[in-house]
Parts: sequence; structure tokens; C-alpha cells
Amino acid sequence: MLNSKKPSWYLVLIPLLTLISSSQSFAQSTLDCSQCHGTENSHWLLSRHANTQNDVAGELAEEWAGLPPDSVILGQDAENCVACHGATSIAANGGMTETQAMGYFFSTTDGLYTSSTQALHTDEWPNNACVTCHNVPADHPTSLPTLAIFNSPTDQYNDVANVPTLCGQCHGTLRYPDNDHQRMDAWQLSKHGYGGQDDISGELAEEWAGSTPDEVIGEENCIACHASTSVLLNDGISEADALNLMVTTESGVFTENSVPQNTDLWPEVSCTSCHNQHNPDEISYFNSETKEYEVLSTAQELCGKCHGDLRFPDTDHLSYNLAQGTGGMGVSDLQTMPGVQCTDCHMHISDVEDTKASMYGGHLWSTFILEEDGTESASCTSCHTSMDASSAYMTIQGWQSEYSNLDSIANVNVAAAISFLTGSNDSTKIHLLQDAQFNLALAEGDESAGVHNHMYTISLLNDVIDKTTDIVMGVNDDLNPIAKEFALHQNYPNPFNPTTIINYQIPQKSMVDLKIYNVLGEEVADLINETMDAGDYSVRFDAKNLPSGVYLYKIQAGEFSQVKSMLLLK
Repeated sequence: MLNSKKPSWYLVLIPLLTLISSSQSFAQSTLDCSQCHGTENSHWLLSRHANTQNDVAGELAEEWAGLPPDSVILGQDAENCVACHGATSIAANGGMTETQAMGYFFSTTDGLYTSSTQALHTDEWPNNACVTCHNVPADHPTSLPTLAIFNSPTDQYNDVANVPTLCGQCHGTLRYPDNDHQRMDAWQLSKHGYGGQDDISGELAEEWAGSTPDEVIGEENCIACHASTSVLLNDGISEADALNLMVTTESGVFTENSVPQNTDLWPEVSCTSCHNQHNPDEISYFNSETKEYEVLSTAQELCGKCHGDLRFPDTDHLSYNLAQGTGGMGVSDLQTMPGVQCTDCHMHISDVEDTKASMYGGHLWSTFILEEDGTESASCTSCHTSMDASSAYMTIQGWQSEYSNLDSIANVNVAAAISFLTGSNDSTKIHLLQDAQFNLALAEGDESAGVHNHMYTISLLNDVIDKTTDIVMGVNDDLNPIAKEFALHQNYPNPFNPTTIINYQIPQKSMVDLKIYNVLGEEVADLINETMDAGDYSVRFDAKNLPSGVYLYKIQAGEFSQVKSMLLLK
């Protein structure tokens, strides 16, 4: 048994002489890792990797009461706790099997776990220490450690290809196919886990032919977001060198024939892009320029590094900014869901056991997850309890359809305004066009087709349409009132409960009829039915007596007719 009088850092950090067994052909270092790797040790001590025994004890008491230790390791429904929560624990007490370790480190009564089972010999439990993931040779530091997972069933190290493969041994099904921890499986299915190298090489071939890797990094740093940890290859390289390593060049420049290379080295947006491996619970961003982790206060900030302008102010990936609802030129700030972070929707973890929505641990980053039985889980339903996945999907489709329609109109209008102002020196209209172009770029930078902050995005597109219409339809070049067209605007707020405002405009005296319908086409309210003079108008709709759901509102003014949808959520 290890000497319990030795300091705790010694017990958890030394690679343990007893890992050397007759079945092994190698020896292990007995150095104290913390003496040279103090920073990494400090991080590790704060992580859940350094506190695994109580989790196991709690699960044994809750789910394994009445069963013996060997059932956990070898039984029909075995969940090998030792293998992932404390692999090197088999070296304690002079060396043990996994089953013996389960009996040694967790209390039993008459050889069975009970609801009172608790941790034992806590000073000897190694947690997930350095040597769980690092094979440290006996002549270290002359020879360097390698990435490897200590395999407790075989008492051997298994080499791994890269960090995700290492993480996936316990946080995926690489080692145990029936594992309910499937974060790596989800990651491999996500855009973070595949396709990044093809995307970058395609963009370099299309837009950067004739440019060097240094020129690309100076203008549009692909590596920083698409594969930040690639700079750790070959004992450390620059971002430009990483780009050159991963995409082919000719005479030092990218060409239209540039394609991926060294694909086995490309790390994608791997685990360690967002997790400091020595304290994965700390919200961290790996900065490929400094090769250091930046600790962040919120997950929102982490997402905003690449899906917003928090690192690169001139980026066109602006989902973070749209969610914040700020930055539009002449458009009021609007945050639809204050306090809700990207991860609340994109990394929602279901509390229903054994579902993909639970086992994926949020690492698919999709709001919709297809379950094995063919049903779908939707993160929307965790807050909007009156919805199911199907109605959530219909709502999002409706938002995206409205966005697509307005985006098309906005692009046509901007092109018309650019043509209209060719050769013009009208500073007022030129500024209007610049504002419209900025707002259009902001709306399109959302990259969710208007879902992340629907009302704000629609406001941006309507502003683009209004300003470009003003440019083309204005009276000469003076400041006279600009002619208006018939228009029905999106209600605000939307979704709403129970009241919302509907804005509309008419350019001439007209008979106006504005009605509300349910999805079956049944009229549920008649808001306006009268002759009105030209102007801008607002009307309030109160749905306190109506059930949650999608409703349609339709305006008929002279020959003008338009229909829009809105969502009542109670």
C-alpha cells in the first residue's frame, strides 16, 4: 500500500512505480510532474478530472445497490467505472484487478454495494492523473511523454493518434461501444468535427489564388477559428506555417488548384480548441497566435470569438452580434432573449436518460437531434414547454422563409440603389446606401437565416428595404418627404404573450381591412375595417383569450394584399 503520510500531490501525480508489471516491456518515470509542470498541475487540481471518486461512489449507491463489485466490471450491464474514472487505481495496495479496486475503494456490506456506499482509501485514489493520459518514459525528461490512454483491463498503455481520440476513449464510444458518454461521437457528426479543411482549401482556391499563407493570415485568419490547435504540430509552428502545411501551394502561393494535404494532421475544431485539457471545465479559448489559453467569463464569449467579432472585428461571421441585438445603423437595439446564451439552445442536454439528446452532451451543437427511434428532440421545448419538436421546427421554417423573402428583396433593392447612385454626389443618399449595405451585411452575417434573433434581423432587412426604396423613390435630390408604398411589417414582439403590435403603411387614401386567422384559416379577430388616409399606422392585437400557436395576419388595402405569420407562446 502507498505511504499515506506522503503529501497528496505525491500520491496523485507520481506515475506510480507499481504500474510496472511483468507483462510490460517498459518502465515508467517516478518524477513528480508538478515540479516542472506547476501551471498544468494547478489547472488539473481545479478540474473534475482531479475529483472522480465521489462521483463513482454516488452512482454505485444510487444504481448498483445490492450488487457486488464484479457486476460493475464484468456483469451483463457492466459500466467499467475504474477504466475512465481512475484507471491507475489498480496500482494501489500492491496491485489489483479492476474488480478488486472497486471493492477496495468503495464500501460494501456483505460484499454488496448499498445505498450507503461511499468512497474509501481516498488518499490512494489517483483520480484521472497525469499518467492516465500520458505515457511518461523512465528516462524522462531525456525522452518525452506520448499521448496514450492507460488501459486498466490490460495494465498497458494504448497509443492514440491525437487529442480527440484520447478524449473519445472515455467521452465517446471508441473504447466502450455501449458507453452513454458520447460527446466525441456527436463532435464527429458536427461541423466542428468534419469538413473544415475542405472548406478552407475551397475558399483559398476561389478567393486567395496568388496569395501567400502570410498574406492570408494577415487578412483572414482561417487557422484561428477552423483549426487553432494546428499550431502545436511539429513542436510549434506559426499560423501561416500551419496553413501552408494543410493546403497545397505552388511556388509559395495558393492557386485555383489548391487542395487539402496532410489530412491526417488536421485537427478540426477539436476538444482542446475550447477546453484547456488540464482543466476542461474552465471556459477557455485557445489563441493560435499566442499558443496560450484565454480564460473567459461566459460560454457566450467563447462562441463570439469565432461566431462573432470578439477576436476579429472585421469578420463576416456575426451570429454572436445578432444574438446581442446591437450594431445596426439606424435600427434600435433589440435582444429577443436576454440572458439566454448560445449554449442554451445549441448545447442543450436533455434530462431524459439514454437519449441522444442526453448522451451527446450538447456536442452536436444542433437544436434538433434525431433519436434512435426516429423521433426528434428540440432544445426549444426546454423553455417553450407548450411546443414539441414538430411545432418548433415549423416555427423556425416560418422565420427562415420570411428572412429569405426579405433578404432577396433587400439584395435587389441594394443593387438598384447602387445603380441609381452611379455618378451621383448626393451625400445624403450615399450615406443611406452605406447604412443599408452595412445592415444587410449584419443581417446576412447571422448565418442562421434569421433564427438567432429573428425580430432584430427582420428589422435590419426592413430598414435596408426602406432606405434603398427612399434612395430610388425620393423626389429629385432634395429633402422633400419620400413617397411611401403599401407595406405590412412584422409584428413586434414575436413570439408574443399576449399582446403584440402590427405596423403598416398606405401611400394613399384606401379602404383598409386587417384580420387575424388561425392556421385553419378561421378568422379570430377583425382589427381594422375602415377607410384611412395615407400614412403610417400601428394597431395592437390582444390574444389573451386565444391558445398558443401560429397565427396569420392579412391586410387588404385597395388592390394591395399581404399575409404574415406570428407566434403566440403562453
